[in-house]
Amino acid sequence: MKASKVIHKFMAAYNEKNLEKFVSFMHPEFKSYLFESQHCLCSGIVDARKVYGKRFSENKDLFVTTLNRIVNDNVVVESQFIEGFDEGKTIHAIAIFELQNNKVKRASFVRRELLVAENISVL
Repeated sequence: MKASKVIHKFMAAYNEKNLEKFVSFMHPEFKSYLFESQHCLCSGIVDARKVYGKRFSENKDLFVTTLNRIVNDNVVVESQFIEGFDEGKTIHAIAIFELQNNKVKRASFVRRELLVAENISVL
């Protein structure tokens, strides 16, 4: 399966808040980081279940919209608009997904909270 299709399904599962479907796209050695600080958000599928399970259950309005996607072989970079993030925040994120064997092995994020009045443009 092409990397872009894997990420499309991965993000659809995120929007459905379907935890088991979401983690099914993760590589057994999955890790998630904040890009700039390299702070590890979660490591491994067991940890991912805890982190994303909590996010899905506590954020009923959570929804990501992909504004732009760039694919280079097994790396997918997205510009994302995330509504209903932790504590109802609206986030603009750059997500960098690295895939191995059609599974997301690493996800890195650059996140900025947006004020509701700010505009996001799609190229």
